[in-house]
Parts: sequence; C-alpha cells; structure tokens
Amino acid sequence: MISGTPSQLWLGVFVCVWLAAAAQADCIPPSSLQPATLESVVDGDTLRLTDGRLVRLIGVNTPEIGRDGAPHQPYAVAAARAVRQWLGKTVWLAPGHEPMDRYGRTLAAVYRDRDKKHLGEYLLQQGLGWQVSVPPNLRDVACLRAAELAARRSERGVWRMPEILRAKSLTPADAGFKRVTGRVTRVSPSRRALWIELDSALSLRLDKRDQVHFRGVDMQSLVGQELTVRGWLIYRDRHRAQYPAHMMVLRHPAMLETDEE
Repeated sequence: MISGTPSQLWLGVFVCVWLAAAAQADCIPPSSLQPATLESVVDGDTLRLTDGRLVRLIGVNTPEIGRDGAPHQPYAVAAARAVRQWLGKTVWLAPGHEPMDRYGRTLAAVYRDRDKKHLGEYLLQQGLGWQVSVPPNLRDVACLRAAELAARRSERGVWRMPEILRAKSLTPADAGFKRVTGRVTRVSPSRRALWIELDSALSLRLDKRDQVHFRGVDMQSLVGQELTVRGWLIYRDRHRAQYPAHMMVLRHPAMLETDEE
C-alpha cells in the first residue's frame, strides 16, 4: 500500500503504473521500419548515416563527448564504443511523430539489423545514459523506463555514482542535461505555462500544450514536497529579479523521479 501526501500518492501510483506497463515486453519495433546504412557514430545518442542524415535517438540521452577542449563526461566514450560494437552497418529506423529536432536531426528509434533490438533500450540497460521523454515521441516510454530502472537498481554505468544537483546550490556554470532535486516552494500559473519553483532557485516550465500529460494531478499539492527532475538546465543571465536564474522545461511526468524507484 502506498501512503503519504496527495502529491506523494500520485507520484507513487504513477511509477507503479509505468512499471506495470513496462513489465509486459521489451521495446517492440513497429511493423513498419525504414532501412538505413550507418556511416559513423558521433556519440552514444547520435548517428551519422551514409545519406548525410544525423539521427538523434528518441528516449535516451548519453553523456557528452568533449569538444573544443572540454573533457569527456564519464561514460561518454564507453557509450559511443558500445554503439559501434553493438550495431551493424545496416540499421532500421522508426521515425518519431515529431520527425526532426530544432537542429535538423532526424528523430528516430534505432534497431539492430539482425534481431531488431532497440538501441536506446540496450544503452539504458547498460547504464550508458538516462531516459528522456519529450512529447509527442512517447511510444517507448514505459519499456525504456524499465530498462533504466534495471541499470539503476544494479548501479551500472552512470548509476554507480549518480550526480544530483541541489537546486539552491546551482551556479551559472550549471547548464546542459542535469538531474536536480529541491523542495517545491511555489506553483504559479501564467498565460502560457505553469511554473514550479524548486528551492526558489530553479523554475520548471510546464507549457499548456504538455499539461495534458499531467491530467488529474493537483500541482499545488506539490508545494512543500521534495522533487527530483531531469532535463536541460538553462541559465538566464538577464532574468527578472523576482524569478530564479535557472530554468528547465518539464514536458512529461517520466522526467520526474521518486523514492519508490
């Protein structure tokens, strides 16, 4: 039995529902897949095809390969190496409902040729990345969540020393994909979004278009509760004084974490 405040109850039930759905099967490919030829592996979550396209994996974010003198993030090289060793020359793509990102990359789930296994699922099982859920590309949310959970419980890869930042301790240098925890200090609506503040230091923006995924949740009941969220941190150096300098866009409940996991 799950007990606690209304917000804790909802988060716990949400996790249980996803795990029940995820336990049914691996990430099963759709009936229609597109063949492609791999030219190179840019990093763990980005592939270059021989036709010139860059493919960004749906549902997984891997550590960053260092560029322009920056160091590699832990497990970044291991993730890229794992992809090279696991995939063959021929790959199969399942493009997302949103087919391209703002950088012009093709958004797709990628499958191995010989057995149609899901690349994102494999990476998460090995602890070589984190699950991300960005609407409308949500087809494999449940099975990818289960894959990550298996690595998390076994402390594989990135889960050996999981880094979680405290919202009140964020600095201007904190940017990019992060996991952040804090106490919900305010929930306030605006014309276009709902804003959730952690430690009065991080604003989570929940746009109206994505609030459908949180249907039935009393967001005000989160005030006073500890929340851990993952996503891309933005530091706004010209923010208004009454708002936190750091912001993160929250698009789906799967980007939240709870103790029940």
